[in-house]
Amino acid sequence: MKPVDMKSLINYVALKILGGSDYLVQALEEYLVNGEGPAIVAHRYNISKHQLRGYAQRIIEKSGSEIRAKKLIPILKEMSSGIKPIVNRDENGVYTCTVCNTVIAREDAEEHVRKYHKDVLTLTIKDMMEKLDEIKAKKEKPVIFTSAS
Repeated sequence: MKPVDMKSLINYVALKILGGSDYLVQALEEYLVNGEGPAIVAHRYNISKHQLRGYAQRIIEKSGSEIRAKKLIPILKEMSSGIKPIVNRDENGVYTCTVCNTVIAREDAEEHVRKYHKDVLTLTIKDMMEKLDEIKAKKEKPVIFTSAS
């Protein structure tokens, strides 16, 4: 089994969220973890079921297995809480970068973030890595020694 590449996984999720796909982790949780049908979940988030399956496949590949992906998605959800997209869609369907106020085609949103706002992406990845460390620290159980009387 392939080891989990957490840096790559976090980079992928951070870029998706900043690029306007802030529904990603929630949709994956509903689809992979909760077992809801891809058509239902895709409709809920206004994406195609093929897109949803593609997202799931990339998370599975980066996790090393589907079982690991299912365990990692709730952790990714916790790590990504509070992260807001910098590319937003208005009521007319126009995508705009909130950092530089540039209108962007939907398919170019992630590339825009990667190319022009690498500092924001890097900071977001760093924050997510710190949250991961906090989560790991919580999970570690302290060993309590008691005296035998």
